[in-house]
Amino acid sequence: MSVPSDNPTSFNIFIDILEVYENLLHTETQAIAAKNLDEIESILAQKEESMKSVLAAKSEIEFDPLTNINTKDLITRLIELQKRNAESFKRLIDTQSEKEKKSEFEKKPLKNLRIIKAYSNSMFNSSTRLN
Repeated sequence: MSVPSDNPTSFNIFIDILEVYENLLHTETQAIAAKNLDEIESILAQKEESMKSVLAAKSEIEFDPLTNINTKDLITRLIELQKRNAESFKRLIDTQSEKEKKSEFEKKPLKNLRIIKAYSNSMFNSSTRLN
């Protein structure tokens, strides 16, 4: 990856944090596939903290990271993973039988409502916080 010369250390930190976020998205994909709501909730909290770190690291670099083709590709991949996870989570909720929904959601109604709300608000578009 070519690193613009302004501040390579800050740029590398930014890339490292983006890669951590990508790993969280992959872990989230697995948790959704396993229908593990507790794990999904934990990952959502980690993603929120990671996004704060991404934004803080981005503010430390003095150029637009999207001008670097590799970084742009990574960010595009992250957005696609997030979209796919949001769609998978929606399918998970939509395809559960009414009995399963009622049983699981009666046990933890507030937690599940927060998770559903997080995914319904997380459909990324091209004008994300990273732009």
